Amino acid sequence: MRVPFARLLRETPRMEITRRGTGEEDLLVVLGWGNRPTHEHVAWLLTRLLEAGYRVHAVTIPTNVWDFDDQYLAPLDDYVSVHDFDVVLSHSTGGLIAEHLAERHPLRNVFLSPWWGVRTAGRIDPAILALFERLPTTRRLYSPDLDAGAIGDLKSPAEAELGPSGLSPAFLATIRDAQTRLGAFDESDVVFYTPTDRVVDPAAIEARAPTANRVRYDGGHEFFASSGRNAVLDDVLAALDGGPDAVTA
Repeated sequence: MRVPFARLLRETPRMEITRRGTGEEDLLVVLGWGNRPTHEHVAWLLTRLLEAGYRVHAVTIPTNVWDFDDQYLAPLDDYVSVHDFDVVLSHSTGGLIAEHLAERHPLRNVFLSPWWGVRTAGRIDPAILALFERLPTTRRLYSPDLDAGAIGDLKSPAEAELGPSGLSPAFLATIRDAQTRLGAFDESDVVFYTPTDRVVDPAAIEARAPTANRVRYDGGHEFFASSGRNAVLDDVLAALDGGPDAVTA
């Protein structure tokens, strides 16, 4: 989205990548919007991946971009080009980024609640949303009204409040544009999701990914912040290792 210079704030999008582990296989993990490796439940997931023998490259994404390709894809293009990744694990907004990244590099994906569609039913009038997206500003004007339970029943309200302050029209516009530009689904990929997700649109996931490539779980938007996470983790690790045929759920 082209945003007039006068409407830009002094907020520079910065992508951070942290590397941990001494395992034999490099794993790129693209975190969701607002997630950081130091967050309690994200740290739980990353620790389990390290214990499974991966060298984990965890990507913390900026939360207010206005050019999806330049500010999300370009930095990862460069990074993936100089590392030996076969598979990517991604969550939410990270799942949208990872899907586009796989169109540029030979990567297999395991998605966790990917943000492939904006959920509007019962919460946001689509006409109002369309008007909001057209506002030429990066100012964070909208804060989703979600309780911690929508993220996961282990998520504390205090941790939920530590997230970003809101969404800007420019950010939402570039996300929606990226969602419309998704290519064909790769049948070697696996998608984990909950049909009751109140953060992203589960209908968009079901419309895009074939049944054989979808694994449903009971929990919130972050399986790793939900009480049934250990059982889901087993299938996530199987999917990382062997794709859809290896998942037992």
